[in-house]
Amino acid sequence: MINSHKQGRYSTLARRKVLATMLPVVSTLLVSCSALDDNQNVTNDGIQSKDLYIVDCLLPGQIRKLGAMTYSAARRAIKTTAVDCRIRGGEYVAYDRADYRTALKVWLPAAEQGDAEAQTNVGEIFERGLRGDELSSEPDYPSAAAWYQRAAEQGFTRAQINLGYLYEKGLGVEKDISKALNWYRQASGLTEDQLVYESSANQALDELRNELNGKISVAESQTQILNKQLAQLRNEQQTLLASQQALESALTEANTNATKIELETTQTQLASAQREIDVLTQLYERAEMESQSLRSELNSLPTIAYRAAEPAPLLEPYRLSESNPVQLNDIQFGRYFALIIGNQDYWYIEDLRSPKNDTLNLQRVLEDKYGFSTILIQDADEKSILNALNDLHEQLTPEDNLLIYYAGHGNIRKSSSSNRQRGYWLPVDAQADRFSNWISNSVISDHLDRIQARSILVLADSCYAGNMASDKSPFLLGSVNKKLSKESIEVGLARRSRLVISSGGIKPVLDGTQSQYSLFAGALIDILEKNDSILRDNMLFSQLAVNVRHRDNSGENQTPEMRPIRAAGHSGGDFYLVPKQTLGSSDNRKPNVIIAKVEP
Repeated sequence: MINSHKQGRYSTLARRKVLATMLPVVSTLLVSCSALDDNQNVTNDGIQSKDLYIVDCLLPGQIRKLGAMTYSAARRAIKTTAVDCRIRGGEYVAYDRADYRTALKVWLPAAEQGDAEAQTNVGEIFERGLRGDELSSEPDYPSAAAWYQRAAEQGFTRAQINLGYLYEKGLGVEKDISKALNWYRQASGLTEDQLVYESSANQALDELRNELNGKISVAESQTQILNKQLAQLRNEQQTLLASQQALESALTEANTNATKIELETTQTQLASAQREIDVLTQLYERAEMESQSLRSELNSLPTIAYRAAEPAPLLEPYRLSESNPVQLNDIQFGRYFALIIGNQDYWYIEDLRSPKNDTLNLQRVLEDKYGFSTILIQDADEKSILNALNDLHEQLTPEDNLLIYYAGHGNIRKSSSSNRQRGYWLPVDAQADRFSNWISNSVISDHLDRIQARSILVLADSCYAGNMASDKSPFLLGSVNKKLSKESIEVGLARRSRLVISSGGIKPVLDGTQSQYSLFAGALIDILEKNDSILRDNMLFSQLAVNVRHRDNSGENQTPEMRPIRAAGHSGGDFYLVPKQTLGSSDNRKPNVIIAKVEP
């Protein structure tokens, strides 16, 4: 890094001396976390970094001609960057982006006219925290579900995924696993006997079955006890009836007071027995109905089947030219790109030890072994990261694959008006006491949604990285045990994929240890270097989770997590890593490498 001193920045040496007096020297660092204030950030060239945020833009109507008549078409709503919206003469709210009422006004007219995408956007606005006409920090799940339902019934995949998630979690609708799975099935475009879920989906259904079986067992025990009590009462009733008949006969022969009293007592006992029989009969019927209802619910639970058919051979590779996308046994994987960000030398907060080394080695593996074209940014500020994401939108096509790796500080911030927490990436110019240029995970998700790539996998090695996707649904992730066949791969490539594998979920994680890599990066690079076959996203995650646990000797119990990013439009697809050797030894592709190091 150049030792420049722009904008009153400390020199590297002076800053480290200050930090040395403030921070204890430790062999292992935890990424720091603190709450900051929200402020605008204007860069040195006068352009706001917020210009690269995704906004709800209302474009002017197109000027059209019909014969000799000229007229203006209806205004169109799109999601794009603020600067692009301005260039195209569009309208958006330039302040208080947290106020979703402005976005609602953009999308609601088209939603009410039946546009499925607009209906889904309206649903997501309500799910994020708008209730009625007043801004609220709490989600309005019932309204979100209603709009998702309208779009889902039109076959809009994103709405089907969102609605399925609400049913899975019981948000705004009554929890119904069957309906959740049915919507996920429709979103996947697969029949029931083709669909496969993560192994934890089986576990979730097994737990529900066990719960229902337990309730059925209790209900059946009640029916057995009640039936036994009813039998005893009916026997007593028959005995009393026989006694009553005998007393009535005796009273006919000899009308004595003793006989009358005994007969009245017997009749009272008979009436009491009948009342008990009536009550127990009602209880028995109720318990029997409950047992039948529970058994019906149990029988209605879906049986998870595997999407993969018999494994098809993938042994005869197609040899690709330098510029061609990856193709193997008639499977079009598309082109592969990677955006790799390593933030290590921070201006105002403590430095990290391993991101630069981690990212350089990851870049080497992705290029040499997997044929990626990469963009490497080291010590990136806010604008550089957002510019890179925006440029990817211009370059990638719907057939491409993008891997994003971020190593650096991360943080979370609790909303002042609710208990909801938001995660952030911290660029190198981030300050511990100023919130101005932290990059919100929601901003990252907006860009991931806008980028046209079919499959995007985010690998985030930072504190609280799991917060990028708050949804933790086993039903939206494929099974690790799913076999790799031609059919299963094509199914995985047929849908959009937006996934994040985080180094430690929603908690602090370890920076460099005694080894040359961070715990997460070391495990990742080791797996990628040793892998010699097609590697699906959840297979990579499964190996990562085991590898990280084996390497973790700190006692912190760092545990990676994998989550779908619904906010970025995950539609149940998969991300595949294809080693070059799988394509044959004559593959001579040379990666298009761009190294961009940001200097302050």
